[in-house]
Amino acid sequence: MTTVSKLAEPVRGQVDVDGLLLSADRLLMRLHLRCGGKECGPLAVPELAELCRLSRRLGMNLSRPVQASDDESRIEMWVETRLASPEKANALSLSIIDWKEYGHDESDKIDPARERDFDRLEGRGAIRTDSALRIIAQQMPGEAAQYFDVIGRSLLDIYDVIPPSANARLLEAVAERQPIRNQRMRQKTEAQRLFVLQGYPLIDKTGLFAGYRFTAEPDDQSASGADIKRTSGKLISDSLFGLQLGPALRQPLGKIIANAETISSKLEGPLRGDYASYAKDIASAGRHLLDLVNDLSDLEAIERPEFTVAGDDIDLVDIAHRAAGLLAVKAADHQIRIELPDEDEKLPASGEFRRSLQILVNLVGNAIRYSPDGSVIKLRVSAEPGFSRISVTDHGDGIAAEDQERIFEKFERLGRSGDGGSGLGLFISRRLARAMGGSLDVDSKAGEGSTFTLSLPDRKKT
Repeated sequence: MTTVSKLAEPVRGQVDVDGLLLSADRLLMRLHLRCGGKECGPLAVPELAELCRLSRRLGMNLSRPVQASDDESRIEMWVETRLASPEKANALSLSIIDWKEYGHDESDKIDPARERDFDRLEGRGAIRTDSALRIIAQQMPGEAAQYFDVIGRSLLDIYDVIPPSANARLLEAVAERQPIRNQRMRQKTEAQRLFVLQGYPLIDKTGLFAGYRFTAEPDDQSASGADIKRTSGKLISDSLFGLQLGPALRQPLGKIIANAETISSKLEGPLRGDYASYAKDIASAGRHLLDLVNDLSDLEAIERPEFTVAGDDIDLVDIAHRAAGLLAVKAADHQIRIELPDEDEKLPASGEFRRSLQILVNLVGNAIRYSPDGSVIKLRVSAEPGFSRISVTDHGDGIAAEDQERIFEKFERLGRSGDGGSGLGLFISRRLARAMGGSLDVDSKAGEGSTFTLSLPDRKKT
């Protein structure tokens, strides 16, 4: 499993001209010792030691991806070297700004397709460029398909850097093969949509720079005060939560979750069992709050009069497999098996890809939450005139007939508490299904499990 990712602070170290590790933060020191090193001895991680030697030989700072391993795990890092100032001629500084740790079983690594599904589910886009910053692939959030008319054009021909003075800093980062973080950009189109880009350099098999992979999120912070309307004689924000509170809460919650998970996994050293348990509870509570923030942002979006969804051509069988993949770890934690339609089966439908996946993830997630450990959840597809349908069946406690419409109401949880739900998931899912011209219904009996069915227009109907 990945144990550390997206460090809150860089991992730092210093190496002298003879290759001796003068100082190191805990993660680096732990790796050094596991590789057979000693305190104040030669840096024992071969890949890092070689990078330090190369930096000294070339007389320049370097920024490279590095893979290292010990008896317990494999680590992928992004490492920056910095040559010392003249007064500290012997010291070379290491700064590790990304650290991802995997078990030696290659299956533990998240595959790129699953990461792309997370991006699309969470409303992120993706841009891939070559080494000259020419776009070779692009899929932006809220768009049904790739922009093929931008392929081959420079990233800076399609987007303005904000502020314009940051243009030089962006090109400097590219020249040094540095990660690009929190770069605000504006599309040079009539819509002038704004995005925040996070970019990571790509290195090919020969070790040469091959371009960047960017993720792009709509720039919520960029909305101006123009989104103001008058109600009951007062000016109020049209999207106070989504544009202001939501982004302000996500960042600290993300840090709380990451740090609590690091503590609970005891990566920084031995820890009393009850403290590790406390940290695990903190991470769980943080994830619950983050889910609530996301639900409230979605709630605000779907209740706007101008809310619309795209009419993508989608395949419900494909979406079923993607949703199950995103929740595979959660299901495995409860020894729950997810039965899926055969991958060769196809069921075309019309609906926004991201929103359809969001609904299925919610339905399967609820089925996992309310099913007994060791049970089976079944996803089945079917067609009827004008509609394509996918159902999620669990073996939970079921829902009484008088409660089956209540569960689709806002903040309704049927008296449940402590289960991690917000009471918004089904309300949002049904509103999204109806916005796509479909429906979301439930068939259940108390004590006999439940079946939720999403129906979307088939392609012929659209």
